[in-house]
Amino acid sequence: MSAARFERAVARAAARGGVLLAVEHHREIAWHSATFSGARHQLIASAANDASLDAWLATLDRTDLGLPGQMLADLHVAVREPYGERVMLRLEGVTVTCDLTAPECGTASVRGGAGRRMPPPTPA
Repeated sequence: MSAARFERAVARAAARGGVLLAVEHHREIAWHSATFSGARHQLIASAANDASLDAWLATLDRTDLGLPGQMLADLHVAVREPYGERVMLRLEGVTVTCDLTAPECGTASVRGGAGRRMPPPTPA
């Protein structure tokens, strides 16, 4: 998956929650296990420190990014630091590449769309 696609998906999810998220940096690391492959993501971003950010972050564990061919296994805030009237965030996530013909895949995330939680993969 392209890093830009993941960034845009997170920014769109934030916008749906009323948050203008400014992505500063994104690092994507490919991983593979015996049964899965995908990527680990670290996204550094900033946003206004207000109630809409708090509300959006409270729903982050149920966010569906709508990434075709990918399942979102995890997305959480690893670091949150106030910076004046803004907040600097480090979001960390895991995506799993999947077969689009599988019923649990498509545009639904494992957590949001299919209602199941998949543990983050162990790096090989």
